[in-house]
Parts: sequence; structure tokens; C-alpha cells
Amino acid sequence: MAYVIGAIGGMLGGMFGSGSGLIILPAIIKFLKVDEYTARGTTLITVLMIVISSAFFYYKNNYFDIKLGIYTAIGGIIGGVIGAKLTKKIPKFWLSLIFNVFVIVVSVIMIFS
Repeated sequence: MAYVIGAIGGMLGGMFGSGSGLIILPAIIKFLKVDEYTARGTTLITVLMIVISSAFFYYKNNYFDIKLGIYTAIGGIIGGVIGAKLTKKIPKFWLSLIFNVFVIVVSVIMIFS
């Protein structure tokens, strides 16, 4: 089942230019019955591998702005460290609620934009 989750996440990540964590995280929790904290860490390493392989394709086909990528990555690294530290302090219920609300809000924005 992990291969299927990874394949679907990888395909969607490659198509849409994302790491596909919104697909992988809930699938790992629901189908593989992994606790939320472990699922989040597992999703991050999975997304890293998907992003590296997809980024190679985009780079090879000249769909890449290295300067913008570096600036965005700096902000992402800072935000990632802050987010990882906050995860330790927020109870599972609230993490799950925040994640689900985030998914709904992003979905509504994408549908109507």
C-alpha cells in the first residue's frame, strides 16, 4: 500500500509541481494506520524525494528560475524549522483540525480562482 500511496503522490506532485504532502499525509494516517507525528515526518522525507526527482525534470526542460527558487527556499527553511518546533507544542487534535481547515480553504480558493 505504501508503494501505491507514493506512486499516486509522486504522479500528482510531478504534474502539479508540488510535493503532494496533502495526498500522502492523510493516506499514510488512514490506510497505513501510522500515528500523526510519525506520518508527518514520513511524509516530509517522501515529499523530499518526490521534489528532487520532479525538480530534475523541470530543470532539464528549462522550467526553472534559480534565483526565485533560492529566495523561496530560504523562507521555506525558516518556516519549516518554526513549523517543526510548533508541531511538538500543539496537541494532535488541533494539528489535525488546522490541517483539515487548511486543505478546505486552499481547495475553495483554487476552485474559485
